[in-house]
Amino acid sequence: MNDFTSNGTSKQGRKGGVSQCVISTQPRRLGEPSPKNRRRNPQEIAPKSFQESLQKSPPKSASNESQSNFDPSSDGQHDHENLFVIEDDPAEEQNRETIGFKPRQKLLDGTSLLARYKGKHAKDWKDVFNPEYWRGYVVRWEHLPDVVLEQIMGHLNIPDKHSMSQVCRNWYRAFHLPRCWRHFILNDRTLTKRKYTRYFGYVYELDHYRMQFCLQKVSPYWHAIHVQPMSTLMNLFNFVTLAAHFSKSRRERIGVEAFRNLHTFEFNFSPDHIQGTGQHHDNVVYGTGGQLLKGVKDLLTELRFLRHLILTNLLLDNAFEATSLLDEAAANCMFSLETLNITNLTRGPVTFLHPGTFFHLRVLYMSPQNLHKDTLRVIAEGCRRLQEMHLVQNQYTQIGMVVAAKYWTEFHRINPAIKVQLVLQGRARTDLIWQERCPVESVVIDSRFKPLTAEAAVLATSLYGNGLRNLIYLGLPRFPQSKKFSERCDSSLLLLVRQCTHLQRLIIREVISTCTLLLIAYYGSRSNLELLIVRANGIKRRFDFPPSPEWSPEFVQWVKACSTTYKACFAEVCQLMGDPSWRPLTDKEFKKLQNYDSVRHMNRINYNA
Repeated sequence: MNDFTSNGTSKQGRKGGVSQCVISTQPRRLGEPSPKNRRRNPQEIAPKSFQESLQKSPPKSASNESQSNFDPSSDGQHDHENLFVIEDDPAEEQNRETIGFKPRQKLLDGTSLLARYKGKHAKDWKDVFNPEYWRGYVVRWEHLPDVVLEQIMGHLNIPDKHSMSQVCRNWYRAFHLPRCWRHFILNDRTLTKRKYTRYFGYVYELDHYRMQFCLQKVSPYWHAIHVQPMSTLMNLFNFVTLAAHFSKSRRERIGVEAFRNLHTFEFNFSPDHIQGTGQHHDNVVYGTGGQLLKGVKDLLTELRFLRHLILTNLLLDNAFEATSLLDEAAANCMFSLETLNITNLTRGPVTFLHPGTFFHLRVLYMSPQNLHKDTLRVIAEGCRRLQEMHLVQNQYTQIGMVVAAKYWTEFHRINPAIKVQLVLQGRARTDLIWQERCPVESVVIDSRFKPLTAEAAVLATSLYGNGLRNLIYLGLPRFPQSKKFSERCDSSLLLLVRQCTHLQRLIIREVISTCTLLLIAYYGSRSNLELLIVRANGIKRRFDFPPSPEWSPEFVQWVKACSTTYKACFAEVCQLMGDPSWRPLTDKEFKKLQNYDSVRHMNRINYNA
């Protein structure tokens, strides 16, 4: 037999009514009527007993304003009104805790249910910034703000977004917010369906219906398209072709730009990603061209408001195809483009004058095979707002051009604001191409297979000693390292720190001794060195640095005493660098330093992250 309360409702029904009047966390089932589109009045959501209490109860006076609406004579049986009565009265909080409610249960936006339904003014809730206000707060994931939900969904792919939207109505509503669809990522499984073939078995091919539905619904919300390396080139070709045709037909029929909000197009091609294997083949390199390149050019024609264009590792053999691709970009984005990345656009040496036609360009990425004296002059004269020029080499860079020193001198004289970054990344095993008299600001080696040699340190010191600010080596070493001092680069590193007086950031991954680390920190503190990062597994406890004639006996004794123990060495480095929390990084922490762009602008590392 059901147990009924005094108001004639069962406990089970009362419990369900309370949970439904707060928020419905269950998604709508098949066959149920859809909720009304109009926004309901808060009094309609509240139960009738609560509405009657609002109509019958007279306004409170100043004398009884602090009295509670809770009726202790109900013998522990509470109505729906108790859910909305959340006052600051201690007796009220004690009674609510007695009947099972946790005290001060608030929503994430900082307003209680009483303030929400009674319409209290915001000035009465200024204590939301007080930590005591949130002491009894209970996290309710279905009440997450839209800003948090948009940020979470922005990092998910389309299937995960759909799964997240099935949790509750609030998350389903956030699924349709525009900010969740700002970044569109295309890979091998995006908008595909499984199809059985005779020779390959089941393969995933692009579903045209899903593609058209996605373009119609969410393409106006796109701010960036990221094309990741794909193994199935047919899916890539179908995507760029359908997207270009959709934008063209929409503009011709109704006069509306389909990608009016799109400002970033990133096309990353993986030449050695063979279909279905995902293995790397260094002896055979596959480039792009033909109909796939034609589809990319048609899509670039429709992107008229781009600010960031990234075309990496296309490795075009035909110079005409490369120039025609940049012609389309220059015709549409001449006055809007701010970032241009054409790393390894061609396989062989081809001269490009197109980077100088983008008047508002700020950052330029290109490879040494596309450098020429005419290119440097056009960039210096045309790109007056250019700040950074990155010369990037990777495993696909086969030929590098070295420009004469007099042309770099003229380049720096025409536009002294441009700073050049020499970057070697990927699985590259070749040497870095050094440009004499080039205004180099950073030398970055982001290859696990390329060690720091004494020759490289001496070249960086002699060529860019006055302007070098960053020497960065990233990635855990995958090459043998000797422990002998004569075979290490300790002396060359110390020479670089002493000669490059404007050096601000130094990241070392090779094996060094505690004596070398102490000397680097000592001479770096006398110059402009702000950031020093070393690996804990790359530090050997030794005093093996040969004493210099300019060192005093007291200085030699101090270096020798501090080099015998790790604790004393690290304590002196902390004092010299002016950072009490300084310490060498573990290999796990060192692997997190992947983006050299963020490291170049870092003044101090957070060791607690």
